[in-house]
Amino acid sequence: MGKVKGISASRLAVLGITIIVLGVSPAWATYPGENGRIAFTGHFTGTWQLYTMNPDGSDVVQVTTLPPTENPVWFQDYSPDGKRLVFCHDMSGAVELYVINTDGTGLTQVTHDGTENIFPRWSPDGTHILFSTLFNGDFGYHHLATIRPDGSERTVLTNILFDDYQAEYTGDGTHILFGSTTNNFISAIWETDANGKHKKEITLPALKASGPDVSPDGEHMVFYDHQNTDVFGEIWVGRTDGTHLRQLTRKLHAGNPAFSPDGSKIVFNDGVGNIGIMNADGSDVKVVLSCTEGCPLPDWGAKP
Repeated sequence: MGKVKGISASRLAVLGITIIVLGVSPAWATYPGENGRIAFTGHFTGTWQLYTMNPDGSDVVQVTTLPPTENPVWFQDYSPDGKRLVFCHDMSGAVELYVINTDGTGLTQVTHDGTENIFPRWSPDGTHILFSTLFNGDFGYHHLATIRPDGSERTVLTNILFDDYQAEYTGDGTHILFGSTTNNFISAIWETDANGKHKKEITLPALKASGPDVSPDGEHMVFYDHQNTDVFGEIWVGRTDGTHLRQLTRKLHAGNPAFSPDGSKIVFNDGVGNIGIMNADGSDVKVVLSCTEGCPLPDWGAKP
């Protein structure tokens, strides 16, 4: 098991909660391929930066050297080819989207609107980024939007007065799964066409579900329950239409699940911010990286 030493005591009680705006945790798009490295944020040098590591927790490598920030959640997401990462950061004074090569080169700012752009996800073909954006004129709700990595063709997909967040494409790019508070401000997972039309709720309100990640074969999703509550969440799997749901963890207090690129495993955060891995059926749960400040929001990329 990998372990990062020399870190001060943790100041985050639950790393499944973002301190930017929403009490929500992200989900990541997982595209098929050979298992590559896991990306996460860490506080190993006195401020939060982006890191990658091998799936067993070894060879932790710092990707970014960006200005200090109090924000531990960058919502990083691997591109389908495993060569780039998209993330959000407040270095400009607003939370904007950025793209960087996994070796730390080629940092590019994607959004420049001075508002809040979070939860970025790559499209399956790598030509667009799906994200949530804050609309100042509608009481602070987040809407889904897309944009090209060069900052062009920004398009708003949803515009109702509820939060839409944690979105990702299905494997064929024709649909989007996302978390929303549309019905009575209770989180649930919803499905929509890729253009934002024909929305439908696919999980029951009792689950308070969010954070869907679609399996590389496009048939299943993994997610967590008890979003926006004081109860620690557990990890579930099911079909992408919301059927055949099954709880994988019990009293693990886990969140932020994402499939490995080969679909055989799931990476997640435990209740204290360590990075864990388990088989896709919920067996063989183990911590692969322990961090006293936490290592939130792991995402598993394909080997380039």
